[in-house]
Amino acid sequence: MVAQNMTSSERVLVIEHEHDAGPEMFRQWLTAAGVTVEVCRPYAGDALPERVDHGGLLVLGGSMGARDDHKAPWLAHVRAMLAEATAQGRPVLGICLGAQMLAAACGGRVEPSQSGGEIGLGRIVLNDEARRDPLFGGMQSPVQAAQWHLDEITELPAGAVLLGSSPRCRVQAYRLGSCAWGVQFHPEVSGAVLEAWVETDRELPPERLHQMELAIAEVRACESRLFGCWKRFAGRFAAVVRQG
Repeated sequence: MVAQNMTSSERVLVIEHEHDAGPEMFRQWLTAAGVTVEVCRPYAGDALPERVDHGGLLVLGGSMGARDDHKAPWLAHVRAMLAEATAQGRPVLGICLGAQMLAAACGGRVEPSQSGGEIGLGRIVLNDEARRDPLFGGMQSPVQAAQWHLDEITELPAGAVLLGSSPRCRVQAYRLGSCAWGVQFHPEVSGAVLEAWVETDRELPPERLHQMELAIAEVRACESRLFGCWKRFAGRFAAVVRQG
């Protein structure tokens, strides 16, 4: 484990890839758990650090692919940060695109989903490894979470431990090393966030928009249950960060 002082061990560096895909509820939950959230927005001109000296690294989602460096030139730098932080045993959490980038950075494979991806309220079955995991341990399986992805991890890096799956996507959650996690779903979002995402896609066919509107309604109907579950999850990640 990297030696850290008290200040660095209480800070999480968050990499945001798009203006409407921020840390959302996780900002509140991590702050409530005693961790300072510092957001870096490379798409808006923020400089990425050469190395992570924070207590933890959180990489968020986005509409680009894990290796779409031509669309988002900073992705290669973030993949390098993910690989280095994981090798150092620094706490890492990748959400959706972030989970795919973590896998790609460490030798896994990410491809377009053969099932067409997932949108809406998803059901994730946790396995025996999850029951012993620092973040997922104690959760009742299956758990529910918001989904919004078209790509998926088709091959995990060597040594990665699968923690959860869904009928349409085998890799929903995994752990790599001692304290790096990737989740394909979106534990951080609310129905309002999904609604904002739909607003950016109003030129889609009506049937696709209708599917998205149903997805928003599903998530809104379950918000209190979702927030209760994933607030505890965020708190556990904050505890790992603070342990340093």
